[in-house]
Amino acid sequence: MARLHTTVESLFVIDGVRQPRAVNARVVEPLPATSQAVAKGNLYVLLELGGATQPTPALFRLLLNTVQGVYYDATGGITGGITEAILAAHQALEQHNAVHPNEAQLGGISCAVLRGEELYLGIGGPAVVLVHTANRVDQFPAELNDSVIPLGNHDAPAIELFRTSIDSTGTVVQLSSEWLARVPAPKLATAALAPDIASGAEYLEALAPSRAVLSALLTYIAPATPEQLAASAAAASAAAGLPPAAPAKVVEEPAVVDASTSDEDTDAKDEVEAATEGEDDSVDVVAVPAAAVAATSPVPAATLADDSAASEAEEPPRRRRWPWLLALLIPLLIVAAVAIALWVDQQRTMAEFQTQLQGAQAAYAAASADGVPEDTARTQLAEAKDRANAALALVPNDEATAGLLADIQTKLDEVNHIVPLYKLVTLQPLGGEGSQPTNLVVEGPRVSILDQGQDRVTRYGLDEISGLIPEASGGVLAERGQILPDGQIVGELLDMTWAETGGDRRTSNLLILDSNRNLLQVDSATGLQPLAVANRDQWQNPTVIASYNGNFYLVDAGQGRILRYRPTADGYSNPPENYLEGDATLDLSGAIDMAIDGNIWLLYQDGTVQTFLEGRQVPFVLQQPPDSPISEPQAIYAGSDAGISESLFITDAGGARILEYDKEGNYLRQYRPVDRADLEKLRSMTDVQVDEIGGTFYILTSDALYSTDIPQPS
Repeated sequence: MARLHTTVESLFVIDGVRQPRAVNARVVEPLPATSQAVAKGNLYVLLELGGATQPTPALFRLLLNTVQGVYYDATGGITGGITEAILAAHQALEQHNAVHPNEAQLGGISCAVLRGEELYLGIGGPAVVLVHTANRVDQFPAELNDSVIPLGNHDAPAIELFRTSIDSTGTVVQLSSEWLARVPAPKLATAALAPDIASGAEYLEALAPSRAVLSALLTYIAPATPEQLAASAAAASAAAGLPPAAPAKVVEEPAVVDASTSDEDTDAKDEVEAATEGEDDSVDVVAVPAAAVAATSPVPAATLADDSAASEAEEPPRRRRWPWLLALLIPLLIVAAVAIALWVDQQRTMAEFQTQLQGAQAAYAAASADGVPEDTARTQLAEAKDRANAALALVPNDEATAGLLADIQTKLDEVNHIVPLYKLVTLQPLGGEGSQPTNLVVEGPRVSILDQGQDRVTRYGLDEISGLIPEASGGVLAERGQILPDGQIVGELLDMTWAETGGDRRTSNLLILDSNRNLLQVDSATGLQPLAVANRDQWQNPTVIASYNGNFYLVDAGQGRILRYRPTADGYSNPPENYLEGDATLDLSGAIDMAIDGNIWLLYQDGTVQTFLEGRQVPFVLQQPPDSPISEPQAIYAGSDAGISESLFITDAGGARILEYDKEGNYLRQYRPVDRADLEKLRSMTDVQVDEIGGTFYILTSDALYSTDIPQPS
C-alpha cells in the first residue's frame, strides 16, 4: 500500500477579505505507526456557527476539542467514532445554548478521516465536502436543502456518512454551507481541481463575495516522497524515544504529518505539552502527534523526560534532528518564495489597476468639462472607456470601476446623440416556416405586411384606443399563385407602396408589384385588381416602387432608370417617362429602397443616399454616425403625402438602431433600445414607418411587428 502525504490549508473570509487565522478548523495527524494512526487515522474538522451574536473563539475551541477527544477515545470503528464525535459536539453546543441563551448558536460540521488510502466523511447539520479523485469531483451530500437540522438544535441532527478511496492523489475541500448559497457549484468544483492547495485556496478567496462569512479546509493528498518518509520516521522515533528508523523500515507505515500544517516546535516533547495545555487561537490548522491527540490521556511528563534523556545519551540531538529540519525548511522556503512572488505580482497588478483607473477618471473628467467640443469629448471618452475596461480586467467586479464605466457610456451616448427607446410593444408576432417579412405600410388603422418568404401580403387592423392589433384580425390581400379576374396569375411579390389620390387617381390604395410585371391594386370594394400599365413588357429588372401625388414610380435596375407613370382612369396606361433629366441612366443595382417627399431619395446597400429634384441629382452626402458607420441599411423614410417630415429616417439593422438626419444630410440623432433583448430584435429589422403626428415608430422585423413611442429630443 502506498504511503500518502497530506498538505493542508485553511481559509476564513469575512466580507471578501481573507483573515489571518481560521479558529473553526482543526487538523489532527497522529505520528505514523502509533495506535491512534493505525486505528483512527488523520482527522480534519471544519465547523461553522451562526446566531444573533458572533461565536467566540473559546466556543469553537470547546467544540473542536470535544470532537477530537471523543473521536480518538471512541472504542468502535471509524464511522462509529465520527458519529459519536459529531453528536457530542451537538450536545455540547446544545448545553451552551441552554446556559447562554443570549449567545445561542446553531451550526454545521464536516469531519474527514484519512486512514491509509480510505477516506471517510461525516457531516452533521449544514455543511458540504468536495472530493477530487480519479478525474472526477464528487459533492457530499449531493444536495443541501433547508430542512437539514443544525447542531445545537433541540432535535439531534442526522449524521450523513460517506466512504471512498484515494488511489494515489486527491483533494478534499470542506466548505461551510454559505458557499453553496453564494457561489455556483461548478465554480466551487474548480477549487478541487486546482493544481496545488495554495492555488485552490486563492481561487476560493477570489470567488468569495462581499457581505458574507465563509470558511474552507483544503487537504491535498499525494504519495509521500522519500524525504517526507524519512522525516516522518524521524518524528515517530523522536516521539517514541527511539533512535531514528532506517528508511527501509518506514515504508509500510501509514500517513505522515505535513510540517506545513503545524506552527508548533518540531520537538516531540513540545508538541505533547502544547496539546496538553490547549490549542493556540493564532494557529489556523493544528497538527498534533499521536501521543497528544486526546486531552484525556496525555503522556506522563516523567516518562517523557526519561525517554528523552535516554535518547540524548544514545545520539546527539543536533545530528538526530538535522534531516527533519531540512525536510521542514525546504517546503517552507518554497512556500515563502511562492508567497513572495504572488505578493509582488499582486502589488504590480494593483499598481497597474490604479494607473488605469486614475487615467480613466481623468479622461472622463476632461470630457465632462463645460465647453468641450463633441469631437474632443468623444476622443477623451474613448480613452476613458479603454482604460476603465483595462482596469476592470485587472480587478474584476470592482464596483467603483464598473460604476465609472457606466458613467462613461452614459456620457458617450449623450455626446453621440443616442436617444433611448425604452420599450418595444409587440403588435403582431410573425415568422414561421419560410417566413421573411420585408415591407411595411401603415395607413391609418390599417397595417399591411409583405412577406417575401411566403409570397403573401397580409392586412391587420390597429385598435383605435389601445393601438394594438386585435387577435385574428389578419386577412390575406394577395399571394403567389392567386388567379386574377383577367385570368393572370400572381407571381413572386417584390414590393408594395401606398398610393394617395392625385391627378386622375380618385382613390387611395395599396399597390403591389409582382415578378410577372403585374401592378396589383387592393380595393375594399372589388378586391385585388390588376391595373393597366403601359410598356411593362419593356421592364428589365423592376426592384422598388413608390407613389407620390397620384404618380407611380418604379426603379428599373436593368435599364438604369427611374420610370414615372402619371395616373389614368384605368391605372397607368400612358407610356412612362424617365424621371432622370436628359434621359440619363444610373447604376441602380444597389438601390434597396426609395422614398418621395417632392424629392426622390434612394437608399443603397452600402448606406449611401442619393437625392433628386425635378429629375436632377442634388449634391448630397450623408454624414456617418459618430459612434460607428451604417453597416446594414434596410429602409428609408422621408415623410408621407399627408404630413411632410423635416427629417430622414434610416434603419440600420447592423447597429440595431434607427438613424435620423436632416434633409441636408447632417446627422441629428439615433434611436436605440435600452433593453438588451429589444436591441437584439432590431438586428433583424427590415422596414420602418413613422407616424409623425402620433409620435410612433412602427418597426418590422423578421419575427414580429413592434411599435414604440418616439422620444422627444432633450
